Amino acid sequence: MVATLNQAIRLESDPRIRRVGSNVMWVAIVVGMMFMVIWFSVAVYTFQYNFFWSLTIAGASVAFASVLFLMAHSLIRDSRRLYILELTDTEAVLNVFDGLSGKRAIQMVLLDDIRYAEYYPYRDCSSVILHTSYAQMEVPLWPMGRHSQDVLDFLQGRGVSIVNVQSDDPIPE
Repeated sequence: MVATLNQAIRLESDPRIRRVGSNVMWVAIVVGMMFMVIWFSVAVYTFQYNFFWSLTIAGASVAFASVLFLMAHSLIRDSRRLYILELTDTEAVLNVFDGLSGKRAIQMVLLDDIRYAEYYPYRDCSSVILHTSYAQMEVPLWPMGRHSQDVLDFLQGRGVSIVNVQSDDPIPE
């Protein structure tokens, strides 16, 4: 959603937008869980023959399952976050609401204080990092959909130097 006032822009993340690789990651997590169940079954079966080998396989299965659960939690957390970016002539304010934990975070930088902006144009994690002397504010652009270019245009229109890391632009000092 985009709302523009006199000299301001307000962008809200689109909840229907998912990361490009999230479906592939869910398939990998499910396949990994199936292998974890198979190896845990092997650990139970080998218990009667070799206790230490069974314990090793069971421990590795539990560790692998933990990594898979952390990955799944991360995917769910990303899909439940709401980002609201407000850009005015004087400031940039990012509101992040985590729907999974119910926490809210707000970060603000003054546009006059921005030395440069680092732009990462990659499809699944497009973002811009605003560098000031007192903070580095990362603004995720991938959930903004087609309106992510509006953020870059707004910043360039206010005189902010944008460094495209994919083009190997030099970082201003």
